[in-house]
Amino acid sequence: MRAWHAFSDVTAALFWGLPLPRRFDQDATVHIVVPTGRNKPTGAGIRGRSIHPDIWQMTAPFGEPLTPPELTWALLARVLSIRELVVVGDALATTSGSYRGIIRPDFAGPSQDVFAPVPELASAASLAGVLASWGRNVGATRMRAALPQVRQGVESPMETLTRLIIVAAGFPEPVVGYRVHAGQVFIGRVDLAYPELKIAVEYDGEYHWDPEQAKKDVARINRLQEAGWLVIRITSDDLFKRRAAFFAQLRAARKRAK
Repeated sequence: MRAWHAFSDVTAALFWGLPLPRRFDQDATVHIVVPTGRNKPTGAGIRGRSIHPDIWQMTAPFGEPLTPPELTWALLARVLSIRELVVVGDALATTSGSYRGIIRPDFAGPSQDVFAPVPELASAASLAGVLASWGRNVGATRMRAALPQVRQGVESPMETLTRLIIVAAGFPEPVVGYRVHAGQVFIGRVDLAYPELKIAVEYDGEYHWDPEQAKKDVARINRLQEAGWLVIRITSDDLFKRRAAFFAQLRAARKRAK
């Protein structure tokens, strides 16, 4: 590695713990970016690319030179779809300590308050900044389409996908990470919500089937129901195998609540 070399693209995303599509699971390519005018590295398993010196950046929070989170997102736009860029953007912008896999080098660890916000890797404003400087480089069109859909406070990639699938079906966009109160009493946090209708959509991944977590979920959902909320719990099968049934359930819930 030379002074003008930085791990980038998929390689940098792995350093930051960003959620990538499964098609990259077996990709052992090492991606390196250099400023235009500098020699790109070559060799088996290495892929080099160059970008304008004004937008090239390097950081080394883990002891290795790599692109900052915002630049990593922009470089990924070459190989990710708009929806996949939103998933990564949500992961970068999340302030939830419950988002698994994200690596925050400057964060000591969660506080005793599990709902206390944690530092984001990149804000929506910083993503907008790199987009503004991106010009006509590859991926600019996808970035412009993805950025307005990035939300803060998401807790998992599947939660992002759930929201995007709901919106793509023509439903109003639900609120992310809504905190439900009954008067001054905090009832619980829900993944996606239509607060005015008291409807919550909860995505249950494998984590939710842990016995202790399942007990907490049952207690929380009981509290929500006592407060008049209707909770729709879904899994990946509901999103990808039984999507029509899920939409019908959500549509019926919204109709009853109006």
